[in-house]
Amino acid sequence: MGKAKKTKKPGKSAREKSKKWLIPLICLVLMGLAAAVWYGSLNRSATEPAATVPQKKETPDFDRLVGNWVRPDGGYVIEISKIYPNGKVDAAYFNPRSIHVSRSTVSEKDGIIELFIELQGQGYPGSTYTLRYNPAYDAMVGIYFQAVIQQPFDVIFQRK
Repeated sequence: MGKAKKTKKPGKSAREKSKKWLIPLICLVLMGLAAAVWYGSLNRSATEPAATVPQKKETPDFDRLVGNWVRPDGGYVIEISKIYPNGKVDAAYFNPRSIHVSRSTVSEKDGIIELFIELQGQGYPGSTYTLRYNPAYDAMVGIYFQAVIQQPFDVIFQRK
């Protein structure tokens, strides 16, 4: 038995050799185009004064909170009658009788409306609510901090 003959592979044609440079060439051209577009956008924003002026952020609709809100786990009620442009809130709190609200404010954090209420009534000195408005459920969800016992509670208020 003899050895099997080795067949010589035919050499690559000039056309096949040039193909190995085609993909890197296309990548290089695409990177150049991307760089040109990016550079052009930098120059355009630097020369157009309107692009450098910060756009006014849309103010959140704090008035959505105006109304009566009830906590289903105990009948506690927050009554919001007015919200001022500076973030001050006219609010009242009932359990079931009125408890003094010493401070109440509204703000926007990361696109979410947040209501803060501090109570200063008998049995509630320094207790607070920090609530975030959820427009999908028309509800306020957050933390009630009971200052007397130094304990937080998860709470929900629904529109009454």
